Amino acid sequence: MSTILIQNSNLLDIEKAEIIEGVNVLIEENKISELSDKEIKSSTAMKIDAKGKTLMPGLIDAHVHITATSLDLGSISKYPHSLNVLKSAKLAESMLMRGFTSVRDCTGADWGFHEAIEKDLIKGPRLFFVGKALGPTGGHGDRRPKTYEGDHCTCYQGTIKETWIVDGVAEVQKAARRELRKGAHAIKIFASGGVASPDDPIFGLQFSEDEIRAVVNEANSWKKYVLAHAYTSEAITRAIDCGVRTIEHGNLMDRKTAKYMNDKNAYLVPNLITYEAMDLEGEKYGLPKISLEKNKFVKDEGKIALDYAYSEGVKIGYGTDLLGELQVYQGKEFLMRQNIMPKKDILKSATLINAEIVNQKDKIGVIKEGSFADILLVDGNPLEDFSVFQEQGKYISLIMKNGKIYKNNLYGRFYEEY
Repeated sequence: MSTILIQNSNLLDIEKAEIIEGVNVLIEENKISELSDKEIKSSTAMKIDAKGKTLMPGLIDAHVHITATSLDLGSISKYPHSLNVLKSAKLAESMLMRGFTSVRDCTGADWGFHEAIEKDLIKGPRLFFVGKALGPTGGHGDRRPKTYEGDHCTCYQGTIKETWIVDGVAEVQKAARRELRKGAHAIKIFASGGVASPDDPIFGLQFSEDEIRAVVNEANSWKKYVLAHAYTSEAITRAIDCGVRTIEHGNLMDRKTAKYMNDKNAYLVPNLITYEAMDLEGEKYGLPKISLEKNKFVKDEGKIALDYAYSEGVKIGYGTDLLGELQVYQGKEFLMRQNIMPKKDILKSATLINAEIVNQKDKIGVIKEGSFADILLVDGNPLEDFSVFQEQGKYISLIMKNGKIYKNNLYGRFYEEY
């Protein structure tokens, strides 16, 4: 990798929530080696004049589904796995081009996808993955038709093969160990009903407490953690009591549960935009009628739950949970939250807090010496206006991940000095 010197930038300090003018940044290999408001000299560096641009850390989305290439999940099983992989690669590249230099995939992507991105075989964000989720018979991940009479098996079920259907402590232990063996950064479980699954009620509890604790123990033994899909206060409290670290969705949470989450230092990753997008375009892209009805029920409740969580001091990550055709809405989660949270705290969710969630504190989501060189140059000030993250990355002039430039629109201000 080359040495790159970014000059004259307006640095967005996420921690202090302020813009610092005239900052120079030296990148050597894949890390930031020097940061200064004074001149940095280098005879070999490729120099980039960032005057008038805001320099900030790359964004992190803590809840994506790269391999969910259609909102109509059933349709994915009708074409070859190889075709879905190629479609997924396009989705991954689009995420990177929107400024998301890191993502946590919450079922679907695996070690192979991770390695393809690491080796630059495909363009995509830095990838943290859970592999296949764990769900019980009849739960959110069990999409077998009602006409299916056979016993379940521990081979994964579901239309896009994203879930292990497991029952009992022994089965959940084995499934968790399988994913950990294959390199999963965390384990995901379904702790309540969901929207995209037609048969399980939202209020239903999934897995017994013994089963959840067994998964947590397996993850902890590998120094990993468990994230839980959970909507209701009961499901959330139960999961946290069993050792779950992050809660996904949480739309039906009450204030008491939000306070409990804060007391237990648990993280919440809400996904307001996915419900809005499904409400707008779900029918068009094949979302079943029952799922559309469930979606209407939880859509506005999610905003109330986010307000409770923010008011009670819960650590809130940025996640979108968008499927297939709706992934173009990824940057609009910023807009959905801005009437509930201050912009500075939404930016922290998409950088500092998400870095904590994926156990990369001070490595990503921040601009400091020693951190990975995941950098954006944007037009405007994100502390004041989130339009910089809209229109599929249109207002992002430069995207760098791990010290490599993937997008550069700074024509005439980008040159090498020998």
